[in-house]
Amino acid sequence: MTLSRAPIVVQIGFNRCGTLSFHTMMEKSGYSAIHWRDAEERTLAERMVTNLSLGRAPFAGYEGIRVFSDMSHLSGRILIEGARYFRALHTAYPDAYFLFNTRDKRDWLASRAAHSGGRYLQRCCKLAGVGEAEMIEMWGGYYDRHSSEVRAYFSEADARFLEFDLDRDTPERIAEWLSPDFSVDVRQWGHHNRNQQSRNVREALGL
Repeated sequence: MTLSRAPIVVQIGFNRCGTLSFHTMMEKSGYSAIHWRDAEERTLAERMVTNLSLGRAPFAGYEGIRVFSDMSHLSGRILIEGARYFRALHTAYPDAYFLFNTRDKRDWLASRAAHSGGRYLQRCCKLAGVGEAEMIEMWGGYYDRHSSEVRAYFSEADARFLEFDLDRDTPERIAEWLSPDFSVDVRQWGHHNRNQQSRNVREALGL
């Protein structure tokens, strides 16, 4: 199913990789945007999976929104990594801009483990029934698999795709890429939701 609408931007990388910094920059540049959760307190991941299950376009109900970021969901019953639906998203929105945001794997693992004072890791462990070391190993496998599959898919697809490395790239790279359809004020980029504990966690975990 494809829809005719103004081009949108969809982050298909990892949370804890500048998602809020990107969202803030786009929103303050004047674009309607949703980061993680909408005004009704439903996560993007929940709405997207529900829509797909009903045979609707992934972002049905969000027709006025131009930018989507952090499509992850974690509750006591389910974990959804919405970025894994990148193929369905491209099928539904072939003219969209797909931003694969990433960073150093070890830094990402440490940031995830430190997220919410470690409670995010604990909740994932409880949900999956595994210990912390095994969960972090599973996250590492997810990082490798998702990165490989996204790169392979978009190397062959006719798509607007950009891989953005949080450690190496600047917001100017995003602004230039989006310039055909968006006017982005890179001065609005900042380090939001940074976790000061991640370095200590990285050392403690031997990452």
